[in-house]
Amino acid sequence: MKVTIEVSDGLYRRVKAKSALEGRPVREVAEELFRGYVEAAAGTASDQQDDERLIDGEPAPPWFAVLRPYARKVQKHDMESIRRSIARGVVREREP
Repeated sequence: MKVTIEVSDGLYRRVKAKSALEGRPVREVAEELFRGYVEAAAGTASDQQDDERLIDGEPAPPWFAVLRPYARKVQKHDMESIRRSIARGVVREREP
């Protein structure tokens, strides 16, 4: 679906520049943000419990739930394992 939204010129230039540096189209960035927004709003009680999990003895950071679609289940829940899992998920999503 095609959608038109108004965004300030300065913000759009910053988004466009950052997405270009990452080699991603602005459309892809916008879809990712929309997906994260909808998935966060659709969270269930069990999702909220997952968000309250501890990682290395610390509460999970707020961005953790947003990146959940990219992460696969891992045996170890240290930050390095989580980062590798998210990176693999992002690569899989970008593959044609």
